[in-house]
Amino acid sequence: MRFPIIAILCCVVAAAFAAPASAGPAKELIQSLASAATPVLNDKDISSAERAQRMQDILRPAFDRDEMAKSLLGRYWLRATPEQQTELIVLLESYLVNAYASRVDSIEGHVAFDIQGETASGGRTMVASVVIRPQEPPVRVDWQVEDIGGTHSVTDIIVEGVSLVVSQRADFASVIRQRGGIDGLIGLLRDRVGKP
Repeated sequence: MRFPIIAILCCVVAAAFAAPASAGPAKELIQSLASAATPVLNDKDISSAERAQRMQDILRPAFDRDEMAKSLLGRYWLRATPEQQTELIVLLESYLVNAYASRVDSIEGHVAFDIQGETASGGRTMVASVVIRPQEPPVRVDWQVEDIGGTHSVTDIIVEGVSLVVSQRADFASVIRQRGGIDGLIGLLRDRVGKP
């Protein structure tokens, strides 16, 4: 009984690294991210800080930081000064990567990605994937990829049906209201990412 389950899991893990010829640019982008990130995420001999830095180096070129920052802040983006916007782009990138890396640090064993299909609608493509973790149920992760100026970039991540942009936007809006504006959010993000 265990052999078929193990065989199926091996096939799923192998599929994460197989890039079918028919994959479009969005799916190829996500497959490339998974291939680059998997060894970093599974290397338990490096520190959390080093893992976060390596993940930033992998993710930075694939994400449209400006577009994600605008989406994460919603209506508050237009209220921020150009200087605040510049700082928010950098802080939000660090905050999100650090949060992701710290969650991965707590996972025991090997993490794998099964990159599945892609669905295009307008200028956006959704790439479906599953994160496979030992002794845990698989986690569905959809990647929203947009063609921005001829470059395919990730603009949102949807985990188990919950958009990162939508959920974080609500959290950040609450911080802005409670802490007296954009500077309050910047202060919180500086604290969270360890920047003075």
